[in-house]
Amino acid sequence: MSVSIDKKNNDKKGEKKKSSKEDFPIQEYRLIPDNKFDSTDNNKDEIDILELVRVLWGSRKIIFRFGIVGVLLGISLALFIPKEYVSFATLMPEYNTESASGGASRLLQQYGGLIGLSGGTYNSASNAIRVDLYPEIVASLSFQDKLARQEFYFSEYDTTVSIYKYYLDIKSAGFFGTLSKYTIGLPGVIKKSIKGEEDKSSIGSVKNDEIVRLSKRQMDIINILRERVTVNLNEESGIISVSAKMSDPELAAEVAKFTVEELTSYLTDYRTEKVQRDLDYIEEQLQTAEERFEVTQFTLAEFRDSNQGTLTARARTEEQRLNSEYDVAFNVYNTLTQQYEEAKLKVQEETPVFKVLQPVQVPVNDNRSGVMVLFSTTLLMLAVAIVFVYLKNFFSLTK
Repeated sequence: MSVSIDKKNNDKKGEKKKSSKEDFPIQEYRLIPDNKFDSTDNNKDEIDILELVRVLWGSRKIIFRFGIVGVLLGISLALFIPKEYVSFATLMPEYNTESASGGASRLLQQYGGLIGLSGGTYNSASNAIRVDLYPEIVASLSFQDKLARQEFYFSEYDTTVSIYKYYLDIKSAGFFGTLSKYTIGLPGVIKKSIKGEEDKSSIGSVKNDEIVRLSKRQMDIINILRERVTVNLNEESGIISVSAKMSDPELAAEVAKFTVEELTSYLTDYRTEKVQRDLDYIEEQLQTAEERFEVTQFTLAEFRDSNQGTLTARARTEEQRLNSEYDVAFNVYNTLTQQYEEAKLKVQEETPVFKVLQPVQVPVNDNRSGVMVLFSTTLLMLAVAIVFVYLKNFFSLTK
């Protein structure tokens, strides 16, 4: 029995070994390089580029015609578009520091006692406008309205008028203005004639300092000026740049000069408004005090001249009263004199100083280059031609 059992076990082991070899055969793997796929993609890209070049070369006449149109359009624009001149000016505003802003006050406190001035009436706190607000000041409605009302000389028409009148009456009456009015602007002309719209506001219709009434055409002119007259701040250096772009070089320089002067005047008025108002008030009170002092002085002198020698008790009482009035008038007059001198120093201290780094200069070259206009229009038309040819070929293949 034992022999048969062992034999069976050996047969089973042999079958297990055979089955293990058959169940796990040896497998072979091949690595296929990806260059084949890359080469086919590259070939397709090369075919696409070559096909595109072939299509463009086949349509070279169309592209050439578009290029000719671009050249003609560029020449027309370069000849008929008015030239633009830009005038610049750079300013370095005063930056208030402790050493600069309090100079007059410290001198007054140090040496004021020698001349009877206390130097303690005014504080030297700075109320300067932030430099980054200068562009907002120039772009404000009140500033631009004042600029538009200022009269300038227009050499092209040999006349001196305001910017409002130039845009409303002179420039709009030209050939291109009339042509655009009755072509592009024809719907607006018809609409205006049907509704009977009129610009009710006229130039100079400002009733008070808080409300400004302008017509739509005037607002359009102000928007034009906001684009042409600008103020920029260099945040790193703190330098202010003022620029004016106009169709005449002399006009551009004059507008830039007016902008610089008006900006500095606005900032000066803002800084000195309160102290100047105080100075005017003190000056008025000083005149009144001086007149009162002179009257009391004359009255006291007249009383003493008429009451010489031994005085009665009533006369002495009257003299004491006149002396008291004289002392009060003198003290008031003396105090107001001190305050008046302090106020004058304060006005001088608060007046800002602007250093002109680059003065306004009449521009020599125009801002628009005819070569650049010609190049841009030609390049644009060539790009349009390429897109046109490509789309035409694409739609012809899809049909």
